[in-house]
Amino acid sequence: MNTSQINQRIDELEFKLQFQEDMIDSLNQALISQQKDMLLMREKLVLLGNQLESYRQQQPIHDGDRPPHY
Repeated sequence: MNTSQINQRIDELEFKLQFQEDMIDSLNQALISQQKDMLLMREKLVLLGNQLESYRQQQPIHDGDRPPHY
């Protein structure tokens, strides 16, 4: 290999490395965003579960009653 070919290969490798670094940074930002979304959804799910439990506790329980669809 001559110096020109070696320099060309080095340039190609540097280009690929830069592309990979940009891709890793982009994927990292996407992961951070998804983690924030998941935490928010988890909080909302807990709140919804608490509201459902509160609603169930407020409803009277009648063992002998038939469901409305009968």
